[in-house]
Amino acid sequence: MALRGWAVLLMTGVLAVSAVSAQEQGGTAASSAPGATAPLYDQDDLLFLSHMIVHHEQALELSALVPSRTERDELKRFARYIAGAQRAEIEQMKSLLQLAADRGQELPHHHLHGDPPMAGMLSKAQMAAIAAARGPEFERLWLEGMILHHEGALDMARDQQRHQFERGRRPYGIDVLVEDILEVQRAEIGEMRTWLDQWGLASAR
Repeated sequence: MALRGWAVLLMTGVLAVSAVSAQEQGGTAASSAPGATAPLYDQDDLLFLSHMIVHHEQALELSALVPSRTERDELKRFARYIAGAQRAEIEQMKSLLQLAADRGQELPHHHLHGDPPMAGMLSKAQMAAIAAARGPEFERLWLEGMILHHEGALDMARDQQRHQFERGRRPYGIDVLVEDILEVQRAEIGEMRTWLDQWGLASAR
């Protein structure tokens, strides 16, 4: 009986392995068939990632201006926090673009040449004015500029979210990124508006 039991177990294992092998082969054949696997992202998804990277890079430029132009420690900490968060998201978005490229998708290669390069970013003149200011004037211009910048990110995130809803899909990684941008940057806008009032800068606008 013991030998017979081992024989049954052995045969069962062989059949199970054969079944898995057949499924894998079938899955490979299916995935290699034309049109069998949908692209990871559509073109709007890829454009969102590419444009948001450019948008985030300007936030890094704004954050780098803070340490030498204000004495407010809370603003310095805030700028460091924003810079760290934006760098992390840039790396995340670059990874998602690379994932799409690795799967054979063609990435957008057009360059943005406008001034500002897209809605929700600051112009060269606005950036120059912020860089030239010091003390309370810098704080006012910087907070107003970063609020405008954050509002641009919210517009982009809402457009992407609307696109996802219309297509009835949640693209891998992008869906969570969009939700994070909407939640975090709304809160940061509220904090910056509070500082404008608390520091007596709102009346100078």
